[in-house]
Amino acid sequence: MLILRPVEAADLDDLLALAERLDSMNLPADRDFVARRMERSQRSFAGDLEDWRDGEYMFALVDTERGRCVGTSMILAKHGRPGSPYYWLEVSTEERRSPELGKRFVHRRLTLRSTEDGPTEIGGLILDPAYRRHPERCGKALSVVRFAFMSAHPDRFEREVIAEMLSPFESSGRNRLWDAFGAKFTDLAYREADHLSARSKQFIADLFPRDPVYVTLFPKEVQEVIGQPNETAVAAVRILEKVGFHPLEHVDPFDGGPYYGAARDAIASVRERRELVLPGEPAPATPSQDEGQALLSTEGRLGFRATVVPMPPDGAPRVSPSCREALGVTSGDRVAITPLP
Repeated sequence: MLILRPVEAADLDDLLALAERLDSMNLPADRDFVARRMERSQRSFAGDLEDWRDGEYMFALVDTERGRCVGTSMILAKHGRPGSPYYWLEVSTEERRSPELGKRFVHRRLTLRSTEDGPTEIGGLILDPAYRRHPERCGKALSVVRFAFMSAHPDRFEREVIAEMLSPFESSGRNRLWDAFGAKFTDLAYREADHLSARSKQFIADLFPRDPVYVTLFPKEVQEVIGQPNETAVAAVRILEKVGFHPLEHVDPFDGGPYYGAARDAIASVRERRELVLPGEPAPATPSQDEGQALLSTEGRLGFRATVVPMPPDGAPRVSPSCREALGVTSGDRVAITPLP
């Protein structure tokens, strides 16, 4: 059985193994960093923070039969705080004409922007490749569980939500935009800069150009990757678009990956979550062809737990006895259902 829950201390080695597949700013392959983020996550779920804006929520997808964490995703309650701004490159266009030459050009420009009053950010979604075509739709579950939790606790999150997608990388771990742009102004390798930014972003404000930079000046192969998601992120983009996210004219200052955004309460998986009382033990039933699936979540005696359950056309979820036990719920308990896109 696959269960979603907050990360626990025992998940550290499994999470590091997953982080090595992505090694992103949100989840770098750094034991100390991940351990600190896990500790912050545990305090966030427990409501043990002085300021909700410090919240960092890490979800673990656990294969209970194998006893290991096989996936993770996360929510940063607020990306961009006083003393720790949120930076992005704004993508704009400028049209230039020459009547004398009969020529017209539309140039893309990148301009560094920042705010100390930023949105909520979702990210860090990583799934063991062996589970990508699992019948319980693990990728969708890892994505949707974040919105189900937001819907249950809107006071812990901003009204705007963003998601950053990684851009294409070279096999060596290098990034074309960084090599052509960021490295010229910082004298740092991509991985070095990305890892440094997880702790401090001051060097971005200190060293990046403040004036617009014309994309036209970059080689064609660099221009092609700006705002394009990595092939491994395409499935995640499709899920986000299905629940209401749209492309923003923002890209990451490091790798040029695109940002997607949505109003929190307009996200389908936030809006469509509904609570119900868990019915009695389900009668044995044979799944029908038109039977869907939904994420069932609860915050009962085991804390926050969620899993994917069958959802017949009548709208009553089928929750097996073993599933009830794993979630820590019994008949009559309140649970929530969130449709999978």
